[in-house]
Amino acid sequence: MLRQQLIVIVALAALAPAARADKPVPIVLVNANAAGIGLNDPTPVAPVGGNPMTTLGGQRMFALQHAANIIWPQLRSSVPIRIQVSFDSRACNATGAVLASAGAAWADANFKRATIPDTWYHGALANKMARTDLATTTDEAVAIFNINLGQANCLAGSPFYYGLDGNEGTGVDLVATALHEFSHGLGFSQFGNVSTGTLLLNMQDTYNRNLLDTSTGLTWPQMTNTQRIAAAVNFDHVVWAGANVTQAVPTRLALGLPVLNIQSPAGIAGPYAVGTAQFGPPLTASGVSADIVIATDLAETGSPTTTDACSPITNAVDVAGKIALVDRGACTFIIKVKNAQVAGAIAVLVADNVAGGPPPGLGGIDPTITIPSARITLAAGNAIKTALQTEPVAGALVLDMTRRAGADPSGFALMNAPNPVVPGSSISHWDPIASPNLLEEPAINPDLEHGLDLNYQLFLDIGWRDEDTRP
Repeated sequence: MLRQQLIVIVALAALAPAARADKPVPIVLVNANAAGIGLNDPTPVAPVGGNPMTTLGGQRMFALQHAANIIWPQLRSSVPIRIQVSFDSRACNATGAVLASAGAAWADANFKRATIPDTWYHGALANKMARTDLATTTDEAVAIFNINLGQANCLAGSPFYYGLDGNEGTGVDLVATALHEFSHGLGFSQFGNVSTGTLLLNMQDTYNRNLLDTSTGLTWPQMTNTQRIAAAVNFDHVVWAGANVTQAVPTRLALGLPVLNIQSPAGIAGPYAVGTAQFGPPLTASGVSADIVIATDLAETGSPTTTDACSPITNAVDVAGKIALVDRGACTFIIKVKNAQVAGAIAVLVADNVAGGPPPGLGGIDPTITIPSARITLAAGNAIKTALQTEPVAGALVLDMTRRAGADPSGFALMNAPNPVVPGSSISHWDPIASPNLLEEPAINPDLEHGLDLNYQLFLDIGWRDEDTRP
């Protein structure tokens, strides 16, 4: 047996009696908040969305337990799973926030009944495989939720919603957030370092042994540290190779990958990744096709003209009936797209102003925007601008109906591999291009159902059921 402590734990839970292997036991939530705060906050509140509790702390704990109760019947563990939970400060500002953070508290390898030698198992899974508690004085996972969410300096106006009915409106669904975070602690995460490429004590884990870089044909454990560093930012090429997830992809992910297809000139022709907009009409299979033209406008300060579309377009005669190319920065995306729309553009491309990819989506709300728009990388924007110096560029914003949104051309589910790397997010999430949205994308989307979607098949792939019939 080789055990590795990953997180320092300060609270314990009483053990429930052992149960039969085919009778999964509930997940035990261990309240780590001090009296009067977080999960113990006595502030009176009205019941909401099926949550009957009448104190703020009570509603928080009820919602977290509701999420745990969704998960535990799927895991088939006869050993209690203890997750330490609390509400505390997480990184945030007025326009963005870390909703929560979570992970396994410990990992084990080479224990009795481990099916794969020299491989790390998340603590809860190790206990399930061993059919006994391998770390009786340690909780299996830790989850911390942002206590400041919704305040003026922390994603203002978007607090956690404690109802169970998914009617969070402009808030953030705590049940969906808890399902996401608990999944990380129970196995949806790797123990390797995405910045250095190193594996935990140079051993694979049950998660990263399913990661494949399709451009090299190597799985995560087969790579060198240098190769893993490169793979961690190789977006659109890192996939989950587990059989259960792969089999489920056609039933979970829809056909129609948003892309920018450059049709000419030949030197830059081909598909380019895009980030879709929250506003305006969605992309379609027929798409919008036209020449791409750089939109110019008067600069708010400094030089007399710019290409950020933050003021009325000055070359409207060129932009009308075309796809307008504008630059990110200086104003909101909806201002840029609306200015291009007023100038007669039939679609808008917003080129990023920093290197990396894949391009994130365009956020904002404006029901008066009637044309499609998308974000492209800095590299794609520069390629188009260079080509436009000598000849026209023709393109189309479309849904590629030969691809599933969130899967590669071979049908493997794509993992989140942004460039630059994002520790705590890279590789341990699904690619955010997935459609419909998946629970374990890097952000909690408002259309999520209270279930595990592809997380369930991933749990199967890492071993949550593979020894049910073993003696």
